[in-house]
Amino acid sequence: MAQTVKDFISDSYQLVSASSPTVPLQGDDMSKGLQFLNELISYYSATELMLTIAKENVYTLQIGQPSVTYGSEDYTPTPDVTIGRLANLQNQWLVLDGVTYPMINESRNTFFASYKYQPQQGLPRYVIVRNDTNLTTVEIYPRPSQEYEFHVFGKFEMPPLIITGNMSGYPTYYIRYLRFALAKDLAYYKGRTEAWTEKLEGALEAAKDEMMAVSSVNLNIEADHESYLNGSWRVKAGI
Repeated sequence: MAQTVKDFISDSYQLVSASSPTVPLQGDDMSKGLQFLNELISYYSATELMLTIAKENVYTLQIGQPSVTYGSEDYTPTPDVTIGRLANLQNQWLVLDGVTYPMINESRNTFFASYKYQPQQGLPRYVIVRNDTNLTTVEIYPRPSQEYEFHVFGKFEMPPLIITGNMSGYPTYYIRYLRFALAKDLAYYKGRTEAWTEKLEGALEAAKDEMMAVSSVNLNIEADHESYLNGSWRVKAGI
C-alpha cells in the first residue's frame, strides 16, 4: 500500500527533528511540509532529470489544427491534453493507417528565421515547443491536411499533492530522494540547519544519483534536414 502524504512529511521531519519520533507535529508543521513538498515537485519540473520517468501520450490531430497544448485540467482555458504541463519533450511522431512519420523538434528561433510562408496544410514535419509557466504549447508545421495520431514521448509535470492523498504516483527511487530533499528544506524552515549533517547530505546525493541514472532510451531519429525548411524536401518527396 502506498505511503500517505502525511506519513511522508512526518518521515522527512524526523530526519532533522530533535524530538522523539513519537512526538506529533505541532502548529502549521504539516501544512508547511505540504507547501514545501509541492514547491519541490514544481521546481523539479524545470529539468528532465528531476522528474519521474517519461511516458507516451497519443492525441488525435484535427485537419488544420495549428498546435496542441499540455497542462493541468484546472488551467483556463482547458488544454487539449490535461495530464500536466509537458516539461521535457524527448521524441514525437505521427501515425496514419499504421505508417509512422517521424517529426523534427525545431527551435523557435531557427524555425521562424527560416520559413517564409503562411502555415500550409500537408504532412506535418515539425514541432516547435513553447514553454509557459503552467502550459506547454507544441506548434505543428505544416498544419495537418487530415487526421493523424500525434504521439509525444516525454516527461510531464506531476500534479500537486494534497494532505489526504498518497505517494502512489511516484516510484520508490524518487520517493527516497524526495524524502531527503524535503528534510533539507525543512531543516532551514525549522531553524535547525545544524541538524542537516554531512551524513544526511551524502545520503541525499546518493539517492539523487540513483534517481538521475534512470533515463529513457534515446528514440530520436537523426536526419539530414538542412533544406527541409525551404520546402525543397516536399518537391523531392513528391508531396
